[in-house]
Amino acid sequence: MASDNRLLWLIFAALVALIAVPLAWWRITEARRPVLEEVRIVTATGTDPVFRTGHRRVSPGDEVQIAAALRLSRAGGPDQWLAPVAELEIDGEPVAHLNHDSWPEDDREVRVFWFTVESNFLGGDLKPDDAARFLELRSYLAPEMGRGLLAAAVPEQHNDDQIDLGASEAVSGGTIRLYARVEVAKRADAVAPEQVVASDGPDLASDLGFATLYLAAAFPEPVLPVAGELFRLPGFEPRPAVDGDWNDVTVDALGATFRDLVERRRVVSSRTFAAVAMTGDAELDLAALSRHGTIAVNIDPPERAGQPLRWGTDVTTGDLLDDRGQWIVLLSDDGNGQLDRSDRVATCWRRPPVVTTLGEALRADAVTAELERHGG
Repeated sequence: MASDNRLLWLIFAALVALIAVPLAWWRITEARRPVLEEVRIVTATGTDPVFRTGHRRVSPGDEVQIAAALRLSRAGGPDQWLAPVAELEIDGEPVAHLNHDSWPEDDREVRVFWFTVESNFLGGDLKPDDAARFLELRSYLAPEMGRGLLAAAVPEQHNDDQIDLGASEAVSGGTIRLYARVEVAKRADAVAPEQVVASDGPDLASDLGFATLYLAAAFPEPVLPVAGELFRLPGFEPRPAVDGDWNDVTVDALGATFRDLVERRRVVSSRTFAAVAMTGDAELDLAALSRHGTIAVNIDPPERAGQPLRWGTDVTTGDLLDDRGQWIVLLSDDGNGQLDRSDRVATCWRRPPVVTTLGEALRADAVTAELERHGG
């Protein structure tokens, strides 16, 4: 009888071991799995291939790459960074890292959902009571960037996806704010992830360390490349309260003047776009402009004192046309030697900046415009 009891206990112990040992091993294995603690967006260029956090200014034509750097923790060991890059800097410091483009476990997949952070509104008139709502930033999914730790492309502008903004020329410049949500799952197509961590979101987009690309663009001289950074920004015309200053229209809502927000690349207006294009600064000193006559723009070609204007003598690249506060920057002739409605211009009027033709830029009711030249 005692031997039978002993046998039963041995069988019971064996069954417990069969269950407990794999369970204990599973728990140990799970405890040693890497844990996703932090996601930082890093960028590099062809001329500066070190991937860094924070904002980056990019010269015209320089190739840009975007990646997600992951900070991982493991039980009993130090944290470690993982990123699909050769050189990595976090907050200005070089860091050792795993140069991987995938999760460091064969039975787990990492997937990245890339977003842009853009204004919810494209433009219009901006009054003090509307400034906070119209300039609020939100995230937009950017599927063209792929799902990998190394983004497949520089993102497009997405707050204009459902809107036809008319004919315009593609410009490689712009301010691009980035956000990423990283998930770890058992399979790439798994609905529910096991771990989720996101980078800093739209609520922190005004911080100096936010992942932002400022892309300059090539324009014919003397128009400055830095004007390219203003593309993709919402274009608003500040409308102050009675007896107010247009520059103060955003102070109560956002704690900064309109010009300050232009310098921070949050918004732009027609006047400030022309100022940056000519001087690099958001302030347009009207005293530094020389007047070169009133142009009739409701005819083609436009005329001054009944005569067409010749490129190189009467008008030149960088000249400004001012139509009741809309500033149009002249870029280049269409090839016939005289100013006409098919010539290239850059403008920003109640919408994001564009490069287009003079005919597209002029308002339908435009009759005359003042020809102005900066510095001469």
